[in-house]
Amino acid sequence: MNFGGTIRVMFEKLTFTLPLHSVLKTYRRAYLQRDIIAGATVAAVAVPQAMAYAQLAGVNLTAGLYAAMVAMVVFAVISSSRYVIMGPDAAMAALAGAAVIPMAGGDADRAIALVAVLAFFIGLISIISVIARIGFVAEFLSRPILLGYMAGLALVVIATQLPKLFGIEAPANTNFIGSVAYLFANLGHAHGATVVLSLVAIAIAVLLMKGFRRLPVSLILLIFGTLFSWFFDFSNMGIAVIGDIPTGLPVPDLPSIELYDLQNLIIPAMAMMLIAYANTIANARTYAAKKKESVNSDQEFIGLGISNIASGLYGGMPVSASSVRTAVNYTSRAKTQVSQLFGALCIGIVLVALSPLLKYLPIALLAVIIVLAVTPLFNYKELKSIWHAWRSEALLAIITMVGVATLGIYQGLLLAVLLAVLNMLRKSAFPNDAILGVAADGSVRDMSRPPKTREIPGLKIYRFDAPLYFGNANYFRHRVLQIVDESPEQIHWFLWDAETITAIDSTSGQMLLGLIDELRSRKVAFAVARMKGSIRTIVHKTHRLNSALQHSPHYTSIGDAIEAYREEYKVPREHDA
Repeated sequence: MNFGGTIRVMFEKLTFTLPLHSVLKTYRRAYLQRDIIAGATVAAVAVPQAMAYAQLAGVNLTAGLYAAMVAMVVFAVISSSRYVIMGPDAAMAALAGAAVIPMAGGDADRAIALVAVLAFFIGLISIISVIARIGFVAEFLSRPILLGYMAGLALVVIATQLPKLFGIEAPANTNFIGSVAYLFANLGHAHGATVVLSLVAIAIAVLLMKGFRRLPVSLILLIFGTLFSWFFDFSNMGIAVIGDIPTGLPVPDLPSIELYDLQNLIIPAMAMMLIAYANTIANARTYAAKKKESVNSDQEFIGLGISNIASGLYGGMPVSASSVRTAVNYTSRAKTQVSQLFGALCIGIVLVALSPLLKYLPIALLAVIIVLAVTPLFNYKELKSIWHAWRSEALLAIITMVGVATLGIYQGLLLAVLLAVLNMLRKSAFPNDAILGVAADGSVRDMSRPPKTREIPGLKIYRFDAPLYFGNANYFRHRVLQIVDESPEQIHWFLWDAETITAIDSTSGQMLLGLIDELRSRKVAFAVARMKGSIRTIVHKTHRLNSALQHSPHYTSIGDAIEAYREEYKVPREHDA
């Protein structure tokens, strides 16, 4: 290692750096005030959210605070992004709860151990994914699919918190429909004082968010809710409170669980890694683009992995980039990653000095904080925008949302990945294509789009906007024959504009052989224009296809092909002008 510059550790072609080292070497005193303010502001949001997400994951509140503090320190050291804040978030908490709560069987200590190991596994799988170069799998979670998944997740989380708002003991683990049905079946057991407290908290939160958007509303609810609970003794009124929680800073520890539990955590860890990476890299790229900067995807992935490993070792929960806290860090005008260090310091102060007071916090208020935190996951504006331009992708988002809400969180994630893959296959199997015509200025354009174009009599010009492979070879053949069959006049040449073809496989090669023969039997010549050099190289290696295309008209430009056709069939220009 070279401590005189950026520290680098090489894994073959992988370069791992510690950007904070360079940041500190060039750090200016003028940055300090902005980083302190941004860090404190982020902590004001992170503390109540981390506690709420810990409850959502089924562990004690300090696990969320440990994770937030440790992850912010680690990610500040490793991340190439100035703004991304690492810590517990709604998706990771809900996924962790879905995996761990049924396994824990109501044992709090066992739940803490399982969640810590789950975080460790997520980190380990992240590191392996970077080294093995398989992080691209997360790219299959397209933006619309993620929107639908997050919206469905928000529905599930809100539904699971509703019983707590009514003072009803919530079921251990269920989906949206099950939670809503459980609530209506048990409304007769609602606790009046808890319902009033929940309604007042929601009303205050809504008013504050509308009138004072920059206020840390969750922190205000946390502080005043705890103080009022202590002063008026809410627990004696029957309002459920958190109770005693550990005090002090986290220390590294290796939780002890059985081998059978380890096996059951592998698949959830892999699924959560995909969500965490997709969310982290999306946040990093978004805020880097705002400042015309760049981020290293591998670097962020490694940061995600080591942050989760550290969180697990220190008794925390799984972490990911937090969209809310990242936005707060950005709008607070943080200058460098140092803002995360100050944020972690503030969380450490809370753990050391204020933990004893948190035992008075009403559970209903934590439920309100969770509901407020996940509500922004319903990104209606972006979904509406996608609906106008890409209707099929918006439908996939809606289907994913319904699937998550009805089937379950992990089943919904599997559905989301499956839909993403199927959508990709559908687009490649049935790609856009176009019949081309000649415009008044002589340019060759898609006839379905302006400006107005006309066909040359007896000539069809066709473009297929995708690589040719086994999945769409038959569709290509079907479209060519359909165009020939539906032509009102005799076709002499079928001219294939092959410029958009970037690949060709053996199945499509055989298809082209059969298609050329079939068109020849109909007295239609199969002509080719603008075939790429890489495709010509492949064709030259296939004797039969090369021979068939050599006997077909072949040109380097569409203009040359059209001129050759005009000369052969004596077609004057006025017919296509």
